[in-house]
Amino acid sequence: MTAELVFLGVFAWIGHACIWTASLNYLYGHPLPKWFLRPYRLFCGLVICGFPGLVWMAGPSNPPRVEPGAEGLLFGFYCVTCLSAATLLAGITVYRLTCPRPKCVLADKTTTLDLWPELGHAALGDGKYRFAARLPFTGAFRVDVTDLTLAVPSLPPEWDGLTVLLVTDTHFHGTPSKAWFDRVFDRLTAGPTPDVVVLGGDYLDSDAHRAWVAPLFGRLKYTEAGFAVVGNHDEHHAPDKTRAELESAGFRVLSNRWETATIRGVTCVVVGHEGPWFGPPPDLRDAPADGFRLCVSHTPDNFYWGQANRINLMLCGHVHGGQVRFPVVGPIFVPSKFGRRFDGGVYEGGGTVMLACRGLSGKEPLRFRCNPQVMRLTLKVS
Repeated sequence: MTAELVFLGVFAWIGHACIWTASLNYLYGHPLPKWFLRPYRLFCGLVICGFPGLVWMAGPSNPPRVEPGAEGLLFGFYCVTCLSAATLLAGITVYRLTCPRPKCVLADKTTTLDLWPELGHAALGDGKYRFAARLPFTGAFRVDVTDLTLAVPSLPPEWDGLTVLLVTDTHFHGTPSKAWFDRVFDRLTAGPTPDVVVLGGDYLDSDAHRAWVAPLFGRLKYTEAGFAVVGNHDEHHAPDKTRAELESAGFRVLSNRWETATIRGVTCVVVGHEGPWFGPPPDLRDAPADGFRLCVSHTPDNFYWGQANRINLMLCGHVHGGQVRFPVVGPIFVPSKFGRRFDGGVYEGGGTVMLACRGLSGKEPLRFRCNPQVMRLTLKVS
């Protein structure tokens, strides 16, 4: 076999993996049942790993293993499709690497809090998948605290300098331990009190750990307001009970609706979007037409909904940055119907600025080149 054929085979394998991973991403962006998603994820893994065997079975040989005909044409067409998918991946990767920073980002600074040297195995806890947090090169216990200064369209002059803390996707289930979360919250409460605190959902992966919600989030203080929504993982753990815990911690749980709030003397519309897992999208037809609109959406997939509904600032979590990010290429599995388009960071378009935070944990606490994250925002008049 020539080197050219080997290269084409590997390139086709990459495209094959892209096709099946794209289908997995798309399905995970929809409210499908676990009994379907889990086996499908395993199936995709087996299909991706089995591509070399498929090539061997259907590829040319002497004597041929597959008689020429419709099967051979179909296999050839699929290989061309895989090569096209790999080429598309390369093009998207180049675009991602060269795409300029959104104009709304005025300043961006990240500091990393590494708690493993301090806590050691006390950070590990007793979660079901705690082994994943100790795999080589994992960053599960290294938290990136990202400070962003953003120029947001239509920001009221009274809000110039408004500070917002975004915390999302804690996935309490035992790993990381409560001692680890306590240290993280120590850091978040050590500086100046933010004007607004936003919680983006996916608090639990265990009913037993609901008891952590009020004590931990109750530590986060604000000078103006605190807002929260729940996420898709919360759906499986009595979400109304979790909402009650958040309210007892001092947060206004927006659920899937809008309300008005007064921040620094200015009335604005605050929207919660827990879709597609909870009910229909919020109906803003009766919301005040003028004024600033802030939306807390669990998933960044609702970005285009936000544009259509004149949302000025949307704060999200859910996708965890992909959790595993390869050098150059970036993440592959991102639970979004848009794949990697909104995997993390700042996005703007159509008058809407959106932030997608990587969150603090995950049901599988696996983090490679994708540290947990909280975001601290300073808003400026554009």
